[in-house]
Amino acid sequence: MDIVVDQWDEQQRSEGRPGRAEGSPASNIILMGATGCGKSTTGWLLARLLGFGFIDLDQMIEARERKSVNQIFEASGEQHFRQLEVSFIEKLSRVRSHVIALGGGAAENDDSWFLLQKMGTTVWINTPAEEIARRLLANEAELKKRPLLAELLTHKDPETRQKLMGERIKALIGNRVGRYKQARLVVSDTFSTPETTAHLLKEALLREGILSLPQDQRPLDRWRIF
Repeated sequence: MDIVVDQWDEQQRSEGRPGRAEGSPASNIILMGATGCGKSTTGWLLARLLGFGFIDLDQMIEARERKSVNQIFEASGEQHFRQLEVSFIEKLSRVRSHVIALGGGAAENDDSWFLLQKMGTTVWINTPAEEIARRLLANEAELKKRPLLAELLTHKDPETRQKLMGERIKALIGNRVGRYKQARLVVSDTFSTPETTAHLLKEALLREGILSLPQDQRPLDRWRIF
């Protein structure tokens, strides 16, 4: 596993283009990346390690709307769901000391991205499409929660499903990779466990001076205040 720091800002400056919005980030850690890359599990574990609260944006939307993401897509369409993401990110703009796991496309909106950079340190969990496909196909219940992928379960041949799943995830990543690359930290994760990823992320955040925690700080699970 590799962790790259400030890669995008350095590239932008070298090309004579502006980097991120100015301003000191708050103490949140914001995880982004493709659906199925492990943001929710890694995020919860990282929050426990840091003594932070944890917020899963999709779960927050589901709780407030009293519908699953799939149901929102089916009833109102993807565009409506994207509008909900924008609205809920605005609601989180004053949150502090939380790890926030975004949905795969939540950072695409420019206004949301501007807010997210002000809210904390953004982290891209960069997992290969083939590995994400393998994980999701091994857990049908998780796959069914993802409206942009669940339809592929109709293919009965395992090899066909694996191939189509990998292609679909690659396409989604390709459409969003420009935004993902703008993250403050990039974690290249292939076969690591969520526990390993969380521990390495904590080490990187402390090493880079992004976070400074007292030795006696204990984990607090605060996300349910929302």
